[in-house]
Amino acid sequence: MKILLNQKVLIIKFGGLGDFILSLSAMYSIRKFHKKSKLVLITEIAYKDIAERSNWFDQIIVINRSMFYFVDKIKLKKNLNAKEFMCVYDLQTSNRSTSYSNLFDRKITKWSGIVSDSDYFHFNPNRDLMHTIDRQREQLKIANIKNFFKFDEKWIFDGKFKHSFKKKSFVIFVVGGSAKRKNKRIPVNVFIEVAKKLLEQKIDSVIVGGNDELELCEEIKKKFPNIINLCGKLNVCKLASLSKDSLGIVGNDTGPMHLCSLAKRKLVVFFTKFSNPQLCAPLGKHVTILNYNNECLELVNKTLSILLEEKNN
Repeated sequence: MKILLNQKVLIIKFGGLGDFILSLSAMYSIRKFHKKSKLVLITEIAYKDIAERSNWFDQIIVINRSMFYFVDKIKLKKNLNAKEFMCVYDLQTSNRSTSYSNLFDRKITKWSGIVSDSDYFHFNPNRDLMHTIDRQREQLKIANIKNFFKFDEKWIFDGKFKHSFKKKSFVIFVVGGSAKRKNKRIPVNVFIEVAKKLLEQKIDSVIVGGNDELELCEEIKKKFPNIINLCGKLNVCKLASLSKDSLGIVGNDTGPMHLCSLAKRKLVVFFTKFSNPQLCAPLGKHVTILNYNNECLELVNKTLSILLEEKNN
């Protein structure tokens, strides 16, 4: 692909928080490749703050995904001058995002994704069996972006955020998860039992979550009053910063765990049979995946072993 000056490049990425975090390396690689082009992102309001803090994008277009794709497309048509774009990288590759392709004059705009007539068609029949990062790396390689960069995550931490915890004196519990996929959550008693054992070692436990998990966190607080409830009180950047100062983070397979993973602290992620870590787990030497098979005591003991080993290092 010839890199032209002052032409625009578009990235499409919405979905869950975990999906967005996993896509950051791909976005950064596109930014590095198109150094002299204006980079535009289509995303959701939940990720606008993260996108702005990165300083990778010249423009961020926020959409509220409607049940009907054509409503999105009407709004996008008003916000986009499609003829200005030399290339679109569809990192969402969903039915919704592929439907946006007909907003563009394909004689002018190249398309990277799974639209059947894509200029850079990701043709791998096993793409849905690949980890998100590997899948996007391959997608970009097809579009001649050979270098897939790791980004410096320092910008995602809120340097102004202050808390009263001593460094590595507490563990964060991400106890909730997708309201639409509650079968990805393990029993809350696992978190409570781990918290009780940690308190015996003079390690505090902090539970976090979104506003839709307030009731769940209150339930846990009632069962174990010593736990510290910060549910609904942290935005994504503050949560990332708190994670950086923690001993470790323990939680279900959910978006905030991907965010916390950027802190490079011990991360213990619980997977039920309803999601596959080979496709979407956080990556890194600091990450431990534990599969839940209806054995709570086993999870408690393994989690404690990992955290206490980290404490003693």
